[in-house]
Amino acid sequence: MDYVVTAELEPPVDATELDALQREGVAALLDRQLALVEGVAGPAEAEIDVLDYRITVHPSGASVVLALDAPALLPAEQAAATVLNELIGESELLVGWSVAHSEVRITEDEFNESLAAAERIGAADDSGLEAAIEEALESAEESEATLDTEQWRSRLTELSGRLRAFDLDAFGTDSAETARLAAGALIHAVRVVTDEIFYDELALAINNATADDAVGLLVLEELPQCYEHRYDSWFARAFLLSSAAVASRLTDRDWTPPRTVAEALALRLFVNEAQVLLEAAELMTWDEGEPVFAAFARRAFADTGHEDLYLVDFMPLGDSEDQLSARLEAQFRERGLTFEQWFAPRESEAGMHPYLRPSSEEHPTEA
Repeated sequence: MDYVVTAELEPPVDATELDALQREGVAALLDRQLALVEGVAGPAEAEIDVLDYRITVHPSGASVVLALDAPALLPAEQAAATVLNELIGESELLVGWSVAHSEVRITEDEFNESLAAAERIGAADDSGLEAAIEEALESAEESEATLDTEQWRSRLTELSGRLRAFDLDAFGTDSAETARLAAGALIHAVRVVTDEIFYDELALAINNATADDAVGLLVLEELPQCYEHRYDSWFARAFLLSSAAVASRLTDRDWTPPRTVAEALALRLFVNEAQVLLEAAELMTWDEGEPVFAAFARRAFADTGHEDLYLVDFMPLGDSEDQLSARLEAQFRERGLTFEQWFAPRESEAGMHPYLRPSSEEHPTEA
Protein backbone atom coordinates (compact mmCIF):
# COMPACT_ATOMS: atom_id res chain seq x y z
CA MET A 1 0.00 0.00 0.00
CA ASP A 2 1.25 3.48 -0.83
CA TYR A 3 1.15 6.12 1.89
CA VAL A 4 2.09 9.78 1.93
CA VAL A 5 3.68 10.79 5.23
CA THR A 6 4.33 14.37 6.33
CA ALA A 7 7.08 15.00 8.87
CA GLU A 8 8.19 18.22 10.51
CA LEU A 9 11.88 18.80 11.24
CA GLU A 10 12.81 21.35 13.87
CA PRO A 11 16.17 23.08 14.46
CA PRO A 12 17.72 23.34 17.95
CA VAL A 13 15.45 25.07 20.45
CA ASP A 14 17.87 27.98 20.89
CA ALA A 15 18.24 28.59 17.15
CA THR A 16 17.04 31.78 15.52
CA GLU A 17 14.74 31.77 12.53
CA LEU A 18 16.36 30.49 9.35
CA ASP A 19 17.18 33.24 6.89
CA ALA A 20 16.80 32.81 3.12
CA LEU A 21 20.35 31.55 2.61
CA GLN A 22 20.08 29.04 5.47
CA ARG A 23 16.74 27.77 4.14
CA GLU A 24 18.22 27.14 0.71
CA GLY A 25 21.15 25.33 2.32
CA VAL A 26 18.91 23.10 4.45
CA ALA A 27 16.76 22.28 1.41
CA ALA A 28 19.81 21.35 -0.67
CA LEU A 29 21.26 19.21 2.13
CA LEU A 30 18.01 17.31 2.74
CA ASP A 31 17.48 16.81 -0.98
CA ARG A 32 20.98 15.42 -1.44
CA GLN A 33 20.57 12.99 1.46
CA LEU A 34 17.06 11.82 0.64
CA ALA A 35 18.00 11.21 -2.99
CA LEU A 36 20.25 8.40 -1.75
CA VAL A 37 17.50 6.62 0.23
CA GLU A 38 15.68 3.80 -1.54
CA GLY A 39 14.11 1.97 1.39
CA VAL A 40 14.09 1.21 5.10
CA ALA A 41 13.49 -1.94 7.16
CA GLY A 42 10.07 -1.95 8.83
CA PRO A 43 8.49 -4.21 11.47
CA ALA A 44 9.32 -7.92 11.08
CA GLU A 45 12.09 -6.95 8.65
CA ALA A 46 9.51 -5.82 6.10
CA GLU A 47 11.10 -3.70 3.38
CA ILE A 48 9.47 -0.29 3.00
CA ASP A 49 10.28 1.50 -0.25
CA VAL A 50 10.71 5.27 -0.47
CA LEU A 51 8.95 6.17 -3.74
CA ASP A 52 9.48 9.92 -3.71
CA TYR A 53 9.73 12.97 -1.49
CA ARG A 54 9.20 16.70 -1.34
CA ILE A 55 10.92 19.27 0.89
CA THR A 56 9.67 22.69 1.96
CA VAL A 57 11.90 24.75 4.27
CA HIS A 58 10.44 27.64 6.25
CA PRO A 59 11.90 30.02 8.87
CA SER A 60 11.13 27.69 11.79
CA GLY A 61 12.16 24.36 10.25
CA ALA A 62 11.36 22.04 7.37
CA SER A 63 8.41 19.99 6.15
CA VAL A 64 9.25 16.72 4.41
CA VAL A 65 6.64 14.72 2.49
CA LEU A 66 7.56 11.09 1.79
CA ALA A 67 5.69 8.72 -0.52
CA LEU A 68 6.19 5.20 0.89
CA ASP A 69 5.19 1.68 -0.09
CA ALA A 70 4.39 0.16 3.33
CA PRO A 71 2.22 -2.72 4.65
CA ALA A 72 0.14 -0.43 6.90
CA LEU A 73 -0.28 3.13 8.12
CA LEU A 74 1.68 2.84 11.39
CA PRO A 75 4.77 1.24 9.82
CA ALA A 76 4.72 3.99 7.19
CA GLU A 77 4.83 6.68 9.87
CA GLN A 78 7.56 4.82 11.78
CA ALA A 79 9.62 4.32 8.62
CA ALA A 80 9.45 8.01 7.75
CA ALA A 81 10.62 8.95 11.24
CA THR A 82 13.44 6.38 11.03
CA VAL A 83 14.68 7.68 7.68
CA LEU A 84 14.71 11.28 8.85
CA ASN A 85 16.27 10.53 12.24
CA GLU A 86 19.08 8.61 10.54
CA LEU A 87 19.55 11.43 8.04
CA ILE A 88 19.86 13.96 10.86
CA GLY A 89 22.19 11.73 12.85
CA GLU A 90 24.55 11.28 9.91
CA SER A 91 24.86 14.98 9.08
CA GLU A 92 27.16 17.23 11.08
CA LEU A 93 25.34 20.24 9.66
CA LEU A 94 22.03 19.17 11.26
CA VAL A 95 23.30 18.65 14.81
CA GLY A 96 20.51 19.50 17.26
CA TRP A 97 17.71 19.07 14.71
CA SER A 98 14.88 16.66 15.50
CA VAL A 99 11.77 15.07 13.98
CA ALA A 100 8.84 16.83 15.65
CA HIS A 101 6.21 14.46 14.28
CA SER A 102 5.58 12.04 11.43
CA GLU A 103 2.05 11.28 10.31
CA VAL A 104 0.03 10.16 7.33
CA ARG A 105 -1.83 13.19 6.06
CA ILE A 106 -3.99 11.24 3.62
CA THR A 107 -5.82 8.10 4.73
CA GLU A 108 -5.69 4.74 2.98
CA ASP A 109 -9.33 5.11 1.87
CA GLU A 110 -8.67 8.58 0.48
CA PHE A 111 -5.60 7.34 -1.34
CA ASN A 112 -7.54 4.45 -2.87
CA GLU A 113 -10.31 6.80 -3.94
CA SER A 114 -7.81 9.10 -5.65
CA LEU A 115 -6.10 6.17 -7.35
CA ALA A 116 -9.39 4.64 -8.49
CA ALA A 117 -10.61 7.96 -9.86
CA ALA A 118 -7.43 8.38 -11.88
CA GLU A 119 -7.75 4.85 -13.28
CA ARG A 120 -11.41 5.44 -14.21
CA ILE A 121 -10.43 8.29 -16.49
CA GLY A 122 -7.85 6.10 -18.22
CA ALA A 123 -4.74 7.29 -16.39
CA ALA A 124 -1.77 4.97 -15.99
CA ASP A 125 -0.80 3.63 -12.57
CA ASP A 126 2.03 6.15 -12.18
CA SER A 127 -0.34 8.99 -13.02
CA GLY A 128 -2.74 7.70 -10.39
CA LEU A 129 0.07 7.72 -7.85
CA GLU A 130 0.95 11.24 -8.90
CA ALA A 131 -2.66 12.36 -8.43
CA ALA A 132 -2.81 10.84 -4.96
CA ILE A 133 0.49 12.40 -3.97
CA GLU A 134 -0.60 15.76 -5.33
CA GLU A 135 -3.72 15.58 -3.19
CA ALA A 136 -1.61 14.79 -0.14
CA LEU A 137 0.79 17.64 -0.87
CA GLU A 138 -2.06 20.09 -1.16
CA SER A 139 -3.48 18.98 2.18
CA ALA A 140 -0.03 19.16 3.81
CA GLU A 141 0.59 22.76 2.81
CA GLU A 142 -1.01 25.65 4.58
CA SER A 143 -3.40 27.33 2.19
CA GLU A 144 -2.52 30.99 1.79
CA ALA A 145 -5.51 33.15 2.60
CA THR A 146 -6.78 35.27 -0.26
CA LEU A 147 -5.29 38.71 0.15
CA ASP A 148 -6.79 41.90 -1.16
CA THR A 149 -4.77 44.57 -2.93
CA GLU A 150 -3.84 46.51 0.20
CA GLN A 151 -2.81 43.35 2.04
CA TRP A 152 -0.55 42.41 -0.85
CA ARG A 153 0.86 45.94 -0.85
CA SER A 154 1.73 45.61 2.81
CA ARG A 155 3.25 42.13 2.41
CA LEU A 156 5.40 43.01 -0.58
CA THR A 157 6.59 46.24 1.00
CA GLU A 158 7.70 44.23 4.01
CA LEU A 159 9.49 41.66 1.83
CA SER A 160 11.29 44.34 -0.21
CA GLY A 161 13.94 44.80 2.48
CA ARG A 162 15.24 41.27 1.81
CA LEU A 163 16.40 42.24 -1.68
CA ARG A 164 19.73 43.47 -0.29
CA ALA A 165 21.77 43.05 -3.47
CA PHE A 166 20.13 46.06 -5.16
CA ASP A 167 19.13 49.57 -4.23
CA LEU A 168 15.67 50.74 -5.17
CA ASP A 169 17.11 52.78 -8.03
CA ALA A 170 17.82 49.48 -9.84
CA PHE A 171 14.18 49.54 -10.93
CA GLY A 172 14.54 52.77 -12.86
CA THR A 173 11.59 54.58 -11.33
CA ASP A 174 11.26 57.77 -9.31
CA SER A 175 8.52 56.19 -7.23
CA ALA A 176 9.98 54.57 -4.11
CA GLU A 177 6.69 52.71 -3.56
CA THR A 178 6.79 51.19 -7.05
CA ALA A 179 10.39 50.09 -6.54
CA ARG A 180 9.59 48.53 -3.17
CA LEU A 181 6.64 46.62 -4.63
CA ALA A 182 8.86 45.29 -7.43
CA ALA A 183 11.57 44.29 -4.95
CA GLY A 184 9.08 42.53 -2.67
CA ALA A 185 7.47 40.77 -5.62
CA LEU A 186 10.86 39.39 -6.66
CA ILE A 187 11.45 37.93 -3.20
CA HIS A 188 7.96 36.40 -3.15
CA ALA A 189 8.52 35.05 -6.67
CA VAL A 190 11.53 33.07 -5.43
CA ARG A 191 9.28 31.13 -3.07
CA VAL A 192 6.65 30.48 -5.73
CA VAL A 193 9.10 29.36 -8.43
CA THR A 194 11.01 27.14 -5.96
CA ASP A 195 7.81 25.34 -4.94
CA GLU A 196 6.87 24.90 -8.58
CA ILE A 197 10.24 23.37 -9.48
CA PHE A 198 9.81 20.89 -6.61
CA TYR A 199 6.40 19.93 -7.98
CA ASP A 200 7.67 19.59 -11.55
CA GLU A 201 10.58 17.40 -10.43
CA LEU A 202 8.15 15.12 -8.59
CA ALA A 203 5.87 14.86 -11.63
CA LEU A 204 8.75 14.06 -13.97
CA ALA A 205 10.29 11.51 -11.59
CA ILE A 206 7.04 9.62 -10.99
CA ASN A 207 6.27 9.40 -14.70
CA ASN A 208 9.89 8.91 -15.82
CA ALA A 209 9.13 11.66 -18.31
CA THR A 210 10.58 14.75 -19.92
CA ALA A 211 8.84 18.08 -20.25
CA ASP A 212 7.85 17.55 -23.87
CA ASP A 213 5.55 14.62 -22.98
CA ALA A 214 4.48 15.66 -19.46
CA VAL A 215 1.17 17.34 -18.70
CA GLY A 216 0.49 19.95 -16.05
CA LEU A 217 4.00 21.20 -15.33
CA LEU A 218 4.03 24.51 -13.51
CA VAL A 219 7.31 26.19 -14.39
CA LEU A 220 9.67 24.07 -16.51
CA GLU A 221 7.38 24.59 -19.49
CA GLU A 222 8.37 28.28 -19.36
CA LEU A 223 11.98 27.41 -20.24
CA PRO A 224 13.15 27.41 -23.89
CA GLN A 225 11.08 24.94 -25.90
CA CYS A 226 14.01 23.96 -28.10
CA TYR A 227 15.40 21.72 -25.35
CA GLU A 228 12.24 20.63 -23.54
CA HIS A 229 12.95 17.02 -24.53
CA ARG A 230 15.99 17.25 -22.22
CA TYR A 231 14.13 18.49 -19.12
CA ASP A 232 13.89 15.35 -16.98
CA SER A 233 13.88 14.93 -13.19
CA TRP A 234 17.69 15.14 -13.01
CA PHE A 235 17.55 18.43 -14.88
CA ALA A 236 14.85 19.72 -12.51
CA ARG A 237 17.04 18.98 -9.48
CA ALA A 238 20.08 20.60 -11.07
CA PHE A 239 18.02 23.60 -12.13
CA LEU A 240 16.68 23.91 -8.58
CA LEU A 241 20.24 24.23 -7.26
CA SER A 242 21.00 26.90 -9.86
CA SER A 243 17.88 28.85 -8.94
CA ALA A 244 18.77 28.54 -5.26
CA ALA A 245 22.19 30.07 -5.92
CA VAL A 246 20.59 33.04 -7.67
CA ALA A 247 18.01 33.44 -4.89
CA SER A 248 20.71 33.47 -2.23
CA ARG A 249 22.71 36.13 -4.07
CA LEU A 250 19.63 38.35 -4.31
CA THR A 251 19.74 38.58 -0.52
CA ASP A 252 23.51 39.24 -0.36
CA ARG A 253 24.96 42.72 0.06
CA ASP A 254 26.82 42.54 -3.26
CA TRP A 255 25.31 41.23 -6.48
CA THR A 256 26.99 38.54 -8.55
CA PRO A 257 25.36 38.28 -11.99
CA PRO A 258 24.31 34.85 -13.32
CA ARG A 259 27.40 32.71 -13.85
CA THR A 260 25.70 30.14 -16.05
CA VAL A 261 22.91 29.94 -18.59
CA ALA A 262 20.79 28.00 -16.06
CA GLU A 263 21.18 30.78 -13.50
CA ALA A 264 20.15 33.38 -16.07
CA LEU A 265 17.06 31.35 -16.94
CA ALA A 266 16.18 31.01 -13.25
CA LEU A 267 16.45 34.76 -12.74
CA ARG A 268 14.21 35.29 -15.75
CA LEU A 269 11.59 33.02 -14.13
CA PHE A 270 11.76 35.07 -10.91
CA VAL A 271 11.25 38.30 -12.84
CA ASN A 272 8.31 36.91 -14.85
CA GLU A 273 6.63 35.54 -11.73
CA ALA A 274 7.06 38.92 -9.98
CA GLN A 275 5.27 40.66 -12.84
CA VAL A 276 2.48 38.08 -12.81
CA LEU A 277 1.97 38.57 -9.08
CA LEU A 278 1.86 42.37 -9.26
CA GLU A 279 -0.71 42.26 -12.03
CA ALA A 280 -2.84 39.62 -10.27
CA ALA A 281 -2.75 41.65 -7.05
CA GLU A 282 -3.83 44.75 -9.04
CA LEU A 283 -0.76 46.64 -7.88
CA MET A 284 0.92 47.10 -11.27
CA THR A 285 -0.29 46.25 -14.76
CA TRP A 286 1.95 44.25 -17.06
CA ASP A 287 2.57 47.33 -19.20
CA GLU A 288 3.47 49.38 -16.12
CA GLY A 289 5.78 46.66 -14.87
CA GLU A 290 7.70 46.13 -18.10
CA PRO A 291 9.93 49.25 -17.91
CA VAL A 292 10.44 48.68 -14.17
CA PHE A 293 11.72 45.14 -14.62
CA ALA A 294 13.54 45.99 -17.86
CA ALA A 295 15.61 48.46 -15.85
CA PHE A 296 16.25 45.78 -13.25
CA ALA A 297 17.26 43.30 -15.95
CA ARG A 298 19.86 45.71 -17.31
CA ARG A 299 21.47 45.77 -13.88
CA ALA A 300 21.03 42.13 -12.93
CA PHE A 301 21.78 40.02 -15.99
CA ALA A 302 25.18 39.24 -17.40
CA ASP A 303 25.51 38.89 -21.16
CA THR A 304 24.72 35.18 -21.34
CA GLY A 305 22.69 35.46 -24.53
CA HIS A 306 20.01 33.22 -23.02
CA GLU A 307 17.20 35.22 -24.63
CA ASP A 308 18.15 33.81 -28.03
CA LEU A 309 17.23 30.32 -26.82
CA TYR A 310 13.57 31.38 -26.93
CA LEU A 311 13.80 32.13 -30.66
CA VAL A 312 14.21 28.45 -31.62
CA ASP A 313 11.38 25.93 -31.30
CA PHE A 314 13.35 22.67 -31.49
CA MET A 315 16.87 21.30 -31.40
CA PRO A 316 17.74 17.81 -32.70
CA LEU A 317 18.40 15.03 -30.21
CA GLY A 318 21.67 14.21 -31.92
CA ASP A 319 23.16 14.45 -35.39
CA SER A 320 20.59 15.85 -37.75
CA GLU A 321 20.20 15.97 -41.49
CA ASP A 322 18.46 19.29 -41.04
CA GLN A 323 21.27 21.65 -42.00
CA LEU A 324 19.54 24.67 -40.47
CA SER A 325 19.17 22.93 -37.07
CA ALA A 326 22.76 21.71 -37.27
CA ARG A 327 24.02 25.23 -37.95
CA LEU A 328 21.96 26.65 -35.08
CA GLU A 329 23.33 24.01 -32.70
CA ALA A 330 26.87 24.83 -33.81
CA GLN A 331 26.28 28.54 -33.29
CA PHE A 332 24.81 27.91 -29.86
CA ARG A 333 27.82 25.78 -28.96
CA GLU A 334 30.21 28.56 -29.92
CA ARG A 335 28.29 30.93 -27.64
CA GLY A 336 28.01 28.49 -24.74
CA LEU A 337 24.24 28.05 -25.13
CA THR A 338 23.80 24.35 -25.92
CA PHE A 339 22.00 22.31 -23.28
CA GLU A 340 25.21 20.55 -22.18
CA GLN A 341 26.71 23.98 -21.40
CA TRP A 342 23.88 25.39 -19.29
CA PHE A 343 25.42 24.49 -15.93
CA ALA A 344 29.03 25.26 -16.88
CA PRO A 345 30.30 28.58 -15.46
CA ARG A 346 31.67 31.02 -17.99
CA GLU A 347 34.85 31.81 -16.10
CA SER A 348 35.52 29.46 -13.20
CA GLU A 349 33.96 26.55 -11.34
CA ALA A 350 34.72 28.15 -7.99
CA GLY A 351 31.66 28.10 -5.75
CA MET A 352 29.64 25.77 -7.98
CA HIS A 353 27.69 22.96 -6.34
CA PRO A 354 29.32 19.53 -6.99
CA TYR A 355 25.97 18.18 -8.24
CA LEU A 356 26.24 20.51 -11.23
CA ARG A 357 28.57 18.41 -13.36
CA PRO A 358 30.95 19.83 -15.95
CA SER A 359 29.49 19.95 -19.42
CA SER A 360 31.71 17.05 -20.51
CA GLU A 361 29.98 14.65 -18.10
CA GLU A 362 26.69 12.97 -18.84
CA HIS A 363 24.07 13.15 -16.14
CA PRO A 364 22.79 9.89 -14.72
CA THR A 365 20.12 8.08 -16.66
CA GLU A 366 16.86 8.21 -14.75
CA ALA A 367 15.28 4.86 -13.87
